Amino acid sequence: MTSSTCGICAMGFYLPEKEVPLAELAEKAGIPDFVAQFAGAETVREAAADEFPGPMAIKAAKAAIGNGHMDPGEIDLIVYCGAGVPDSISPPSAGNIQQAIGANRAMAFDLVQGCCGMLTGLQVAKAHIALGEGGDTVMLVTGDKWSQFTRHHSADSVFFGDGGGAVVLRKDHPDLQPVASEIITRGEYHDLWGIRAGGLRCPAASDTLEKDMHIYQCLDPERARHEFKELYIPVMVETVRGAMKKAAITSTDVAFFSMVNANLKVQELLLDQLDIPMERSSAKYLKRFGHFGSQDIFFNLDLAVQDQKIHKGDHIVMLTTGIGFSWGCTVIRY
Repeated sequence: MTSSTCGICAMGFYLPEKEVPLAELAEKAGIPDFVAQFAGAETVREAAADEFPGPMAIKAAKAAIGNGHMDPGEIDLIVYCGAGVPDSISPPSAGNIQQAIGANRAMAFDLVQGCCGMLTGLQVAKAHIALGEGGDTVMLVTGDKWSQFTRHHSADSVFFGDGGGAVVLRKDHPDLQPVASEIITRGEYHDLWGIRAGGLRCPAASDTLEKDMHIYQCLDPERARHEFKELYIPVMVETVRGAMKKAAITSTDVAFFSMVNANLKVQELLLDQLDIPMERSSAKYLKRFGHFGSQDIFFNLDLAVQDQKIHKGDHIVMLTTGIGFSWGCTVIRY
């Protein structure tokens, strides 16, 4: 068996046109204004009533194919990484995307890892290509419509937007190569956030609808705001340092830090501990676009490339978190 390198050869994203101010959402949800200020974004996007995760993911996938000047028949594997509620509980979403974009040769499956999904998918893609068993090109794709299953786009202190994203990795592509990753899961916090009803343990019924049990929410505010809050940033630091150690780099080697666009205050505190200047981070993109799922960190990366914030040979560190609960970090070399 031979091992192969890979790199990101194409990216594409879809954002609905409608923008909703965070201040307005916080007021409707009864969330203090300072919480919205700490989140840092000015607005988030909201999909139309007839838009759903699958079609938004398909738009992003087609954008990536166009941006990469690719034939969809070149794709060997499609991994759907939706962070929230899909179009339907069953069947999986990946097959629909494969058919819609004309990637008829591709194997397709879903990966469920919350907002850590696309970064986890990156590890899967890298491993698939490294095995050298005929799979040279992998698409990671996601779509989310948080506005339909949250209270005014929010859950506790996080505000969510809608949209889709797609990333294509190819064997031996020289640019944006994943070097090393670190993912830490703390399963004792798997049930702090989620949707209480709709599964087999608590099937949908008239009373679950009356009790508003089909929305994404914080299920244990006491533990979330105290026990979990105390370790959230320390585990972020541990995760980043673990990935950087594997990649044999230090904070001074980081040209750009792409972080999940969930909370500007957390980003400031984290970067201070890592000794990485804010101007080398994705804070600008958080303020402009807000959080819309596991594609955040790749969306920021794509914008950084377009804005020439990074150059060939630079190291990029990408960090995200996802319910379950996982922290994930990847080091990429441009």
